[in-house]
Amino acid sequence: MWKGVQAAALAAVLSAAQVLAAEPAAAERITLDEAIEGALLHNLDLAQSARDVQGNRLAAEAAQVRVVDFQVAPEGAAGATDAGGDWQGGLRAGVTVPTGARLEAVGLARQIEVEGAADLRRQELRVEISQPLFRNFGPLVRNEPAVAADETWRAARRAWERERSGLAVRVAECYESLIRLRRQIERDEAFAARIERLWALADARERQGRTERTEVMRLDLQRGEAQMNLEARRAQLDIRSREFADLLGRPLDAVFLLVPPPLLDLDLPGPEQALATAMAGRPDYAQALDDILTADRQVLLARRDLWPDLSLTARHSTYGEGGDWSDAGRLDQEDWFVGIVGDVNLNRRSARLDAERSELEAEGRRQVAELVRRQLAMEVHEALTQYRRDRSELVLAGRNRELAANRAEVASALYEAGRGSADTVSDAEADLLDAELSELGARQAASLAAYRLLHVLGRLVPASPELLAGGPG
Repeated sequence: MWKGVQAAALAAVLSAAQVLAAEPAAAERITLDEAIEGALLHNLDLAQSARDVQGNRLAAEAAQVRVVDFQVAPEGAAGATDAGGDWQGGLRAGVTVPTGARLEAVGLARQIEVEGAADLRRQELRVEISQPLFRNFGPLVRNEPAVAADETWRAARRAWERERSGLAVRVAECYESLIRLRRQIERDEAFAARIERLWALADARERQGRTERTEVMRLDLQRGEAQMNLEARRAQLDIRSREFADLLGRPLDAVFLLVPPPLLDLDLPGPEQALATAMAGRPDYAQALDDILTADRQVLLARRDLWPDLSLTARHSTYGEGGDWSDAGRLDQEDWFVGIVGDVNLNRRSARLDAERSELEAEGRRQVAELVRRQLAMEVHEALTQYRRDRSELVLAGRNRELAANRAEVASALYEAGRGSADTVSDAEADLLDAELSELGARQAASLAAYRLLHVLGRLVPASPELLAGGPG
């Protein structure tokens, strides 16, 4: 009996699982704006890029810490021989200031034990400064690692901002593509139903001798082609739906109910104003300008390498010595040292070549910035032209669809009245389907043209102001 109960329970579970598997997932209603917002928050590729940006930010902070190089460290040593022992301990603190000088302060206590003699105790306070001269003097050299790391971080942020805008365009493309596919499927289903009815009517009339056999065969062929197109579009819809879910960072089998977005009616600026808007709103153009500043700084650094490398070192010590720690603690003695250390290589050919190369690099960066500006001007002109063209084609496509619908209606009425041929009706129906699909394509193109224009102008997903040309930062 127990086995029978187990079998019944297992059958019930399997039956329930089959029912759940057969039921489609509940569709989630989502607008295009919500889809773009969700993709910007949850897209996996964008999240990976954000982690890379965060890594560059941490690297910039670490570089700043290394430049200042503030350290507080204990010092100590201990040793013993057959003649006695020696130990010392203390604390050292140091920091690098904007001029490149290294400031250090040291406090030490030392005890020397010698067999057969009194112990020697010593306490010392020492201040030392080492200031680079000429080549490595000043914040230009001192801050270079931090400045370079910060530039790398800003470049990564700009690339990420542009990636966000590009992702918004991809979401809009996929969203509009899904709407178009679903509407195409509706048109294909309606076309298939009309062709099916027309074939049935022609087949009945062919048996009555009122229609040619070739007309029936042509309609039968169209029935098969209509079913093939319908299945192909359904497969495309399934693939595209998974791509859409992936863009949004959602499960691939997620089902969405899309709300057709209204066409964006943009107030088009003139070419010059549009180019100015793009140059002010595009982080990649700001990066090209920043690359010029970077190259100019590298020229200054390369020229600095032609200067001699000297350092001025000054040290002052106050100390006390004696047999007791009280004697050492009086700190009644002092000494000082001032000196210059130099590393001068008279063969400066390599440094001169580096300076010349950096100047060529700076000139190349200026040319690259001009190329970016020209490319941006072409992108803006193309986007403006495409937007105007697609809006005009949408109007024409709507008119053509209305004409095709009227023609198909007249052709069908004439055939049903026995005054036309099945070929005429099938041609009209095929033309109507083509006109409907063309209008859907024109509608999609007109919608996407607006989003692409905003992307080109840098207004689709605006970047942070400090990353733009002329912005703070």
